[in-house]
Amino acid sequence: MGHLADNLAHLDATLKLFSPEIDLRTIRIKTHRTANRFFRPGECLRMVLDIFREAQGAALNSRQNGEGLAARRGLEATTIMIEQMRKNAIGVLRRLERSGTLVLAGRDGHGATWAVT
Repeated sequence: MGHLADNLAHLDATLKLFSPEIDLRTIRIKTHRTANRFFRPGECLRMVLDIFREAQGAALNSRQNGEGLAARRGLEATTIMIEQMRKNAIGVLRRLERSGTLVLAGRDGHGATWAVT
């Protein structure tokens, strides 16, 4: 543990050398994503955007996106599969909302709905 602490102190000193005003507490931890067994990186995002493009401005909920993702992947539309696709869609929808691409349009019987800005 002492060796790791020393290495971290050296790293902190190096960062301060190149940028003395840096606040080391503001550096976020690098998150490690687990591989998704259904989509390659970025593929789910592109499919969700395609689903909204085909909806031509209509607000969609996560279940509708989940059904669309299952259909696009050629997966059997079972309740379990749609729920898994819905979970994938929710992550993408929230990311698109944070980036300003989508806005929360309201709620329906299945939860939140999103629309393209």
